[in-house]
Amino acid sequence: MPVQILLSGATGKIGREIDCLVGEDDAFEVSARASRRGFFGAADSGDVVIDFSRPELCRRSLEHAVELGVPIVIGTTGLDARLQRQIEAASEKIPVCQAANFSLGVNLLVDLVKRAAESLPEVFDIEISELHHRWKIDAPSGTALALGRAAAEARALDHDRVARYGRSGARSGGEIGYQSARGGDVPGEHTVMFLGAGERLELSHRATDRAVFARGALHAAGWLVDRAAGRYSMRDVLA
Repeated sequence: MPVQILLSGATGKIGREIDCLVGEDDAFEVSARASRRGFFGAADSGDVVIDFSRPELCRRSLEHAVELGVPIVIGTTGLDARLQRQIEAASEKIPVCQAANFSLGVNLLVDLVKRAAESLPEVFDIEISELHHRWKIDAPSGTALALGRAAAEARALDHDRVARYGRSGARSGGEIGYQSARGGDVPGEHTVMFLGAGERLELSHRATDRAVFARGALHAAGWLVDRAAGRYSMRDVLA
């Protein structure tokens, strides 16, 4: 039997990619789809919810997954603290895999950024730049923030205190800076720069096709079925 997917955000770009990939893979089947009005199709049954939508629909999808007692894969970004608390509470009842980016390459990049931040002296400033299509709403991107949090964790820093965006002036030591650009149809580009005296290290990832996010989400969905309740990351999936 194929894994039955309840797809939230089916009309979005990544949702459409997931739909397309499922149509080519006998291991999966989309049994219901969700729009702003809620789920339609066989929404009362399924094996896993995949959510690439907007925060308001993500909240309803999370509640639906808890009600059905099925896992949920969350790729929606720009979530507020209240919704994050709901996700934490839900993970005590169902398996939850949440990631800012489901690309396999980006998840390797997170590990490389941690290693660089741990290895280089703290006099190396950290600056993160990201470029996305003109329709993206949140900035900095969820992936950029995940990279910044990885660097902050490696240096035992409170990310929310050292994150620097939306203000001018000379930077203080230990800050992690962000640059965001929007335009065209770019799926996503991220570069983490470690800037020292006389040298610079850059770690970059460029997505040229949104299908990479869809493939990663499907891989996570298949892995999540039959797992115990809890919070999982793409690092768990890849391990």
